[in-house]
Amino acid sequence: MMLLADLDVAVWVSRALHLLAAMATIGGAIFVRIALLPAMKQTLSADENERVHQAVRKRWIGIVHASVTLLLLTGGLNYWWLALKTHVKPMPYHPIFGVKLLAALFIFFTAIALTGTSPGFSRMRERKSVWLTAIILAGALIVLLSGVLNQVRTTGAA
Repeated sequence: MMLLADLDVAVWVSRALHLLAAMATIGGAIFVRIALLPAMKQTLSADENERVHQAVRKRWIGIVHASVTLLLLTGGLNYWWLALKTHVKPMPYHPIFGVKLLAALFIFFTAIALTGTSPGFSRMRERKSVWLTAIILAGALIVLLSGVLNQVRTTGAA
């Protein structure tokens, strides 16, 4: 039998890992969009720009895949512990969570497409600034919705 204190630690660890993975994913997008891409465009030739981009992509793809995996695992655990196990009332919690999940899936897909090498997503990679901006905006939406979900869950409104 798991002690309540053990469960609290497990929930805390899961939430902390979830936040760290989200910070890496969204923080990486913010850094690349606001600092790296403009600096590379300003200072490098097209060939140098492409070489740096490929070097960064090779290093970053593992972080993206690990973060997505961790976000899916910890997100599922957190949802079970914080909503299902506590029998949160479905309205308005579940629709808000659904929007949050769709935004997260959009981020996962877009981040993987941008760091991948599939020819099918080459047009997305050509417009990476646009897609990175979309990732950042979706991340901001998730942060907002997470705060709303926490309020709904903890104030008894659910």
